[in-house]
Amino acid sequence: MARANSVSETLSYAIDLASGRASALAEVSLASVGLRERDHLQTWISEFPEMVGSNLLLITSEFDQWEIRDQRVSDRLDVLFLDSDGSPLVAELKRDQAADTTELQALKYAAYCSQLTVDDVVDEYARFHQIERQQAHAKVVDHAPSLEEGTLGSVRVRLIAGGFGPAVTHVVLWLNDLGLDIGCVEVTARALTPETAIVTARQVLPPPSAEDYFVRRRRRLAEEEEVESYQRRRNSVVVLEEAGLLAPGDEVTMNLGAFSAADLPVVQAAIGKDPPIGVAEWTGLGIRNALRWRHDGKLYSCTGLIETLREQLGLKRTAIPGPDYWLVPSGRTFYQESLSLEDRRPVAEPLSEAMVKLPGSSSENLGS
Repeated sequence: MARANSVSETLSYAIDLASGRASALAEVSLASVGLRERDHLQTWISEFPEMVGSNLLLITSEFDQWEIRDQRVSDRLDVLFLDSDGSPLVAELKRDQAADTTELQALKYAAYCSQLTVDDVVDEYARFHQIERQQAHAKVVDHAPSLEEGTLGSVRVRLIAGGFGPAVTHVVLWLNDLGLDIGCVEVTARALTPETAIVTARQVLPPPSAEDYFVRRRRRLAEEEEVESYQRRRNSVVVLEEAGLLAPGDEVTMNLGAFSAADLPVVQAAIGKDPPIGVAEWTGLGIRNALRWRHDGKLYSCTGLIETLREQLGLKRTAIPGPDYWLVPSGRTFYQESLSLEDRRPVAEPLSEAMVKLPGSSSENLGS
């Protein structure tokens, strides 16, 4: 039966090459055989980055030189790698079962590292490996050629531990769905002889065979989000109301261009007989009562008024984005005007200097 703290059980057997017989290797915890997180697990990870992932360059370990707004932070990053695409990879290590907040700790370090620049990475590589900066720059750029004139990619995260409970794995899967490259690497040991053991490292989340699936899924979701962006934007009436673009009593006109070629002649004929059909007044009374129709003096929502018109004219019911059917005095639709206003909404001023920086680094190096 699979262990409760692991995604799947790894079974290991020793083979006697002379007889061909197999014998099961007993799993042991690192703690039970005296192996420590910093002295041993961290050393293995640093010497053999492939335990974490392919094509990784060790930048530093035990890094604690963070500053936030010129104040030192005592947080200590276990290991920082750089992949060949130019993305930093934060490795958070736990000797045994990962605590329920392990992923939160790693995310904090990832947030810190998201502020780093290529120069910062080169400087830290030089410091940690005790080489000249020029040599460090050559090593980093040789490993990730895109950094010669480009910037660092998005930070990746790997949690390395003896096991992972559902409180961690559920969060990791959710973060993967949100587009963060985060995964879990399980490191286990099995006794070979009383004096030796075999250490196994395997990525359990996301499963290596499913990585392409996750990439394709994120790409599809991004495409779907773009298609659905209209429905998920703020309501146009709310945007116009907050902006004070229209005053109560201002006249708005029907956008005939929003009607289909089949429906347009019917609507034009109705307006020709009764011009108030194509005119309404802005009320400022919220979404449901945004417009007073000149035709009957009643209050409607943008969509509700068009639905009523279609019903009165005997037109087929259809899904109607009401803000597309009404024009403000500028000649733009409610929807178009709301997009323009949203684009002009004030955003938070950027920090005068990077939120996180390395001691001695200038704001010019880190950017703001």
